[in-house]
Amino acid sequence: MKNVKYFLFAFLLFLQQACASHEDDSRALNPAESYFFVDEFETFNEQVWTKEVHEPGWVNRELQAYDMEHVTVGKDGDKSVLILTAEHKDGMIYSGRVNSKGKMNFKHRTIEASIKLPQTANGLWPAFWMMGDNEKPWPQCGEIDIMEMGEKNGIAKGTTETFLNSAIHYGTSMEAHRQEYHAADFAHSLQDGLYHTYTLEWDAYKLAVSVDGILFRVFDISRVSGREDYFHDSCYVLFNLAVGGDFPNILEKDQITALPEGAKAHMYVDWVRIY
Repeated sequence: MKNVKYFLFAFLLFLQQACASHEDDSRALNPAESYFFVDEFETFNEQVWTKEVHEPGWVNRELQAYDMEHVTVGKDGDKSVLILTAEHKDGMIYSGRVNSKGKMNFKHRTIEASIKLPQTANGLWPAFWMMGDNEKPWPQCGEIDIMEMGEKNGIAKGTTETFLNSAIHYGTSMEAHRQEYHAADFAHSLQDGLYHTYTLEWDAYKLAVSVDGILFRVFDISRVSGREDYFHDSCYVLFNLAVGGDFPNILEKDQITALPEGAKAHMYVDWVRIY
């Protein structure tokens, strides 16, 4: 009987060690293996991202010219990051915008990005958003704005550091454009020199936006919402740092207090993950 107890104890101990070993192995797995897509921005991956080039006023009456020189990958402390730089130089304003159109898209997944925003003050307009990667014109293609800051109401209230916008745009034509947006002061500053995580959970029924794990807005895209036709195609991803335009309602360069002549401002993206 003593031998039976000994072997039973040894067998149970073996099982416990085996289970512990299995748990340790699972924790040691590379987290990237569970992602549909991840970019840590060690380099600028042209197989995924396109640097956009546009003249001032191309859309939304924005004041900047987008060019390739104002999109870089570099260091922010010990982080390797995507850097979008807005610059006011020789009477002109330049900035950066990237997208993954035709290169990387997805649907019905979760996407999140770790972003450090500049002080938007009066005139900067950073955004993290998505568009339908299809042949449909805007807004029929569907647009999902996960994060935008610098909107005119935040400027008017003096709460630009906390006033956050999320929105969806859709419709059969520009004339029939419809939108739903949520704008509110977030629980803490998002322009405090720190990185914050912006998340979109997207499934067949909803678009749920969270910031630093705090739910901000849920948009209904189910069949009964009337939006089903617009938000179930694969989407591509965009990051940009606009200057002026309709969103902040600032249309003159000398009113951009965040970017006087000779100044630069930066939007940093540490990583983006889709799973």
